[in-house]
Amino acid sequence: MTTESPISTAWPQHELVELQQKVSKPSWTVAEDTLINLYRRSWGKHPDTPDVENVNTFAKFCFRNTGYCIVDTGALQDREAALTDLNAAINEAAMTAARASVPFYLVKMADDEGEDIIRGVTWENDEERVLSRWVLFTGGTISGGSIYGALDDTQYGDLGITGEQIIARNPYLLNNTQLAVSNWTSESGSTGTNDALVMNMTRFAYDALCSEDSDIVGAVYTHGTNSLEETAFLMDSLVNCGKPIVAVGSMRPWTYLSYNGDANFFDGVKLAASPEARDRGVMVAFNARIIPGYWATKLYSTNPDAFGATATGDLGLFINSLPVFYNTPSQSLYKHYFDLSLVSNHSSHPGLPKVDILYAAREFDGKLVLNSQANGAAGVVIAGTGNGGVPTGQDEIAKAMETGLQVVVGTRSPFGPSSPDLAPSYAKSGFVHVIQARIMLQLAIASGMNMNQTIELFEGKFRKAIGLPWSPGS
Repeated sequence: MTTESPISTAWPQHELVELQQKVSKPSWTVAEDTLINLYRRSWGKHPDTPDVENVNTFAKFCFRNTGYCIVDTGALQDREAALTDLNAAINEAAMTAARASVPFYLVKMADDEGEDIIRGVTWENDEERVLSRWVLFTGGTISGGSIYGALDDTQYGDLGITGEQIIARNPYLLNNTQLAVSNWTSESGSTGTNDALVMNMTRFAYDALCSEDSDIVGAVYTHGTNSLEETAFLMDSLVNCGKPIVAVGSMRPWTYLSYNGDANFFDGVKLAASPEARDRGVMVAFNARIIPGYWATKLYSTNPDAFGATATGDLGLFINSLPVFYNTPSQSLYKHYFDLSLVSNHSSHPGLPKVDILYAAREFDGKLVLNSQANGAAGVVIAGTGNGGVPTGQDEIAKAMETGLQVVVGTRSPFGPSSPDLAPSYAKSGFVHVIQARIMLQLAIASGMNMNQTIELFEGKFRKAIGLPWSPGS
């Protein structure tokens, strides 16, 4: 089946009908019950009382929980009227969802014969087929715009651009993919995304990619660049099943003269679809570069070439929008994977423990550490001077740690490590930048680690490499 536009939140009626003729025995791994059965319960068994509200509730369930809807039109007495109401309801929900910052896109890839492959669906001809890819769309500059013209890339805001419009600007991508959308809400772009939202998104991705019966082979998420690296590091610390997750975004809004969101989005989907992308962890596809997500940091506030790796080089680049890697697949020696179930059992669930970042300078006031603890912080990351120094405030740091605060000291320098001390009183972040160190400390605390275990987490492999052993009490 070939379509002229992506299957999305607003499916044309003929696509719904044609799809139903192609598909049999849907089996969803994300929801406990199939959407078709839900639809039958909410409407099909009560054909005398259908209304848009029922359909709207159903549509929103699709968006929020699975990112994909299949309608069993055979369960409806008045198929055409039902499809009309359903499309109206989905359109209404889609317009509301387009204003949110964190929607999802589910990508369906076509096989060599050009037939559609749909995630979680058993086909009538059960032949071996190309597996599905997943795209997660989270808004940000990639869907923003300016009222001040095509040369403004600083005063833009939410233009209300829908995912369908962004996808439609990538026509070649639609030759072998179809997309459906599910939305997660955030009120102020990527800067306003909170830990609970991103953790829920990560759990959702983990279930879809890593379950035993998953037919998803890769994922892409688009994200506002203000906190793209934080989500990349979090996902790369929790999702470990060999399947690629690719982060993309845009430094220029939709209305700008040379909007770069299209190319980054296109490259990201191509990267997630590449067999060579397996076993490399999360990656960032940005400005024709492939950057390891674990080390990715936004190094430039406005330049299109905004991201780089603080501890390593790039993994590869794009030529003709195809990924070219420099090396065989590998993972960072210093990466630690956390058990998602342990993190999810912490009292902060569905979020993460509160950890603050403090910036050290001459005459650093140690009371800032005590204030963070008093305001509910379970940990503090200090952006230290040089190789991870804190010039003053040691007494206050020690006092806070005596009452349970965990402290990690990184470096405010963009490159280079925060090296271990001979006899540590707190953890040094090693090669992990302070932004990522905050997330790593959150995950450590949520996993039940104490301060000594956190020191070992951050410093253990680094100490071994430089011949500086340490153990608690030494």
